[in-house]
Amino acid sequence: MHSLLENQAKDCCWLNEPPDYALEDKELIVKTKEKTDFWRKTHYGFDRMDGHVFYKEIIGAFETEAVFTMKDPKSRYDQAGLFIMVSDDCWLKASLEYIPEKHSFLGAVVTNNGYSDWSSCNVPTPENGIKLAFKISREGGNYRIWSKPAEGDHEYQQLRIARLHEDDHNGKVKLGLYACSPSPGGGFTTVFHSWTVQLEVK
Repeated sequence: MHSLLENQAKDCCWLNEPPDYALEDKELIVKTKEKTDFWRKTHYGFDRMDGHVFYKEIIGAFETEAVFTMKDPKSRYDQAGLFIMVSDDCWLKASLEYIPEKHSFLGAVVTNNGYSDWSSCNVPTPENGIKLAFKISREGGNYRIWSKPAEGDHEYQQLRIARLHEDDHNGKVKLGLYACSPSPGGGFTTVFHSWTVQLEVK
């Protein structure tokens, strides 16, 4: 497998292009805009679809993996990871969400029928850059999500098995790398080191 960030990420597009980004040495560097997020309706009383996603359209079953470093998160809920979307009302994201004053959150948001839910677990908030690996598989409309620290001898830990209700098993989905900064005054840099897809890639 080759990283989709090679060859200047041919056939990839932006959903909500960030204010600053670069493709350098087969890595994607993204600087987020403040008050950007992906969340629909549930609990928090807001509805946002303006985070940054660098995506490719994929058909059929696949397994995707991304390795990235959140270089300088500083604001509550700064986040980065993998994103999959069928429509504005049907999508998922898997990420680390940064909390400066206590533990951060590792988890997944799944949105169906325009309503989001969030499953998460507490992880220590590191003082320096955060380097992680995420993996997601698609089989039919079902998704499995894993994560692990990217450095050291770690095994993937399963975060969630989920269903996207609008996924018709064979249709296109938008699969991508994402980052956003929900808080006012937020904005940080993520370096995506690699992004691979195996099985059916069209």
